[in-house]
Order: sequence, then C-alpha cells, then structure tokens
Amino acid sequence: RWAEDKLYQVSEDDPRPKWYALTMFPYTSGDLHIGHWYAMAPSDVHARFKRMQGYNVLHPMGFDAFGLPAENAAISRGIHPFVWTMQNVDNMRRQLKSIGAIYDWSREVITCLPDYYQWTQWFFLKLYENGLAYRGKAQVNWCPRCQTVLANEQVVDGFCERCGAAVIKRDLERGSSSLTW
Repeated sequence: RWAEDKLYQVSEDDPRPKWYALTMFPYTSGDLHIGHWYAMAPSDVHARFKRMQGYNVLHPMGFDAFGLPAENAAISRGIHPFVWTMQNVDNMRRQLKSIGAIYDWSREVITCLPDYYQWTQWFFLKLYENGLAYRGKAQVNWCPRCQTVLANEQVVDGFCERCGAAVIKRDLERGSSSLTW
C-alpha cells in the first residue's frame, strides 16, 4: 500500500524543509544479509525521524553494480555478469521492499546502467579538463592470467583470488587525482 500511495516519493514542489538521506548502496554480488541491513538501518531510522519532524525527506536507493566480486560470482555459476547482476538487483529490491525501508524507489540508480554512469563519466571529464585528474605511473598488483589490476584485498598470499595465478607488481599508467578531502 505504501508504494501505491507513493508515501516516500518526494516532490520538488513540497514547501516543507528538505532533508537528504543516503545509505551506501549494496553491492550486487549475491543476496542481502543481516550485515547489509545493519549498515542501512541507521540511515533509514534517521530518515524516518526527520520525516516525523516535518521534513520533506529524499531517501533514494541504488545498487553498486560494477566490480570483480559480482563478475567472479557470475562466472563461477556460468551466468553472464550482467544477467547475474540484474537478477541480484531484482532480488535485493524485493528484499528491501519487504522489510519496509522508506526509500524513494522512483529515484533508484543502478551503477552499471548508462543513465547512471554517463554522469560519473561527465564529472570525471570535467575534473580532467580542469587539471584535477591526470595520468601517471603507479605500482599495482597485476594478475597475468586475468590481465587485470587487483586491489590489495584480491591478493591472497601473493596469488589472485580469482584464478590462483601468482600476482606480480607492475608499474602501470593510471588515472590519479589532485583532489583532497
């Protein structure tokens, strides 16, 4: 019924003070588990609190749908990574709706879809055009079998967690940023 009534859908014309709540998007490599809700519940509670205080609360939801963990999970199951990712998005959306989280689903984002990543690409190009992003050499973990850079967390005792090949250190030209937070 909440979905039918569009209870948590935000209107830009609403005269109430605005409040923006955002939780980290779940990574689409499998089902949601209690650890996801443990991370999401505080922002959900805070969004409800601000709503009860009279704020027009925008609380969107999205899915972090890029990366090796989802790709690895799909490959290990013999499924195309995009198909696997979108199946997980559908399942996670169903799970989140069933627990009654107050997300504005009309503003959902899925990071592997062009309507989302076109904006991250546009933003990066603006940084590059203004000299805030540049290319430079850096040492990286390289898997010669997968032909890809690995994060430190993807190297287990010197071996690629994906294929088991020995990982080498390699100087590689890559993007960097002069931004600091």
